[in-house]
Amino acid sequence: MERARGWKVGDPGELAEQVARTRSNLPPNRAHIDAREVERAAFGVVGHRDLAFQVWEDAHAAAVGAWRECRRRMRREYGGRSPHGGWTFPVLFLSLLAAGVGAALASGARTDPEATQGVLAVLVGGSTVADLVVLAVAGWRPWNRAVVRLQIGLAIALGAATAFQLSRPEMWVLPLVIAGGVIGVGGMLLVLLVRMLRPEERLEIDTVINVAVERMQPELDARVAEIRANASEELGVEDSARIVALRTAVLADLAAEGIVLEPVPEQTPAGGAMIAALTAHWHPYSRQKA
Repeated sequence: MERARGWKVGDPGELAEQVARTRSNLPPNRAHIDAREVERAAFGVVGHRDLAFQVWEDAHAAAVGAWRECRRRMRREYGGRSPHGGWTFPVLFLSLLAAGVGAALASGARTDPEATQGVLAVLVGGSTVADLVVLAVAGWRPWNRAVVRLQIGLAIALGAATAFQLSRPEMWVLPLVIAGGVIGVGGMLLVLLVRMLRPEERLEIDTVINVAVERMQPELDARVAEIRANASEELGVEDSARIVALRTAVLADLAAEGIVLEPVPEQTPAGGAMIAALTAHWHPYSRQKA
């Protein structure tokens, strides 16, 4: 790409021409225009299109890698109880679905309970066994709130299936359903009791994501600083100043037309807008706080 040679920062005529070129490289849909796109286009106009793509790719990879590493560390430390990647949540979720369907069959609202005993036995038996496995693996350690809610729902579903079966003449599946209801309710009481008796561990498992994010943030910040330093070294002082001036002018030009974007301080180095936009929400919970 042709480089913008001869343009000096502070030359209004040349700056206006570069602003027009930059704007011509922005997405045609105004909804897709943001500060990082403006900066990417400015890189291209100044002659560093490939570097812009490299900075973009590095920043994106840093954000994705940070969240991946967070999840890996949570799985390593908490195993099946990890809120991300732990197997207890999906197992209990499927158990809850099975128990819910079992309760619907036991109610006899749409099917003949006598004819669906075999299916009911499979559903209740499967969800009960899965619940027992999860309870055994967790042992005397608290679960996080999401899993506790699933256990409460499972207890309600199995309890409802038991109540429906007890309300009609005895069937061969009744003992199995009663055992499932007892285990479901007993499991609920157990997990609530453990959380009550172990408040420190309960707080730890409830805040594990926050802690993992806080521990990872300095590492991501260091990687961001490295990407910025590499970009500045590749650009040099003169081209860095050109990109910053061009970015600032284009943002002001857009604002004058009513396209107000998130402000970028002038002291933000070239590449900083792209890097900040791509790494600010590196984990899904950051957008909930924003």
